[in-house]
Amino acid sequence: MTVPLEFALAQQRFDALLVELMDRLDLTTRNQVYTILYGFLQVFRRRLDAEQTLVFAGALPAIVSAMFVADWDPAEEKLPFAGPAQYDEELRGVRRDHNLARPGAHRIVASVIRSHCERAAFDRALARLPDQAGAFWE
Repeated sequence: MTVPLEFALAQQRFDALLVELMDRLDLTTRNQVYTILYGFLQVFRRRLDAEQTLVFAGALPAIVSAMFVADWDPAEEKLPFAGPAQYDEELRGVRRDHNLARPGAHRIVASVIRSHCERAAFDRALARLPDQAGAFWE
């Protein structure tokens, strides 16, 4: 059996996502972008239960999926869905001393990640989540 392209090209695809985020967020280093991406994923994951987290992880690119479940405590209390301003504030709170997320970063990161996912798989996964999850990604 050959290695699926999803895994064979994982690093190249992740690098492309980071470069696009760096450009769209007007940042200069991969470390800055990684911190925002990591925070964004945590903000969303905090609103899902274990089954929903695994369903959604399957729709993300390989390395982003690994980041999504990294440092995850399935017993952690779920947070309610909120609005863009609260998501941005929560995002800035992840690794606060190293996080350069500006207002509106949540929407930019959502758009970039979504554009790097296989559309049908992403939409199917999102359809299995609470309705508010879709608003998070708009």
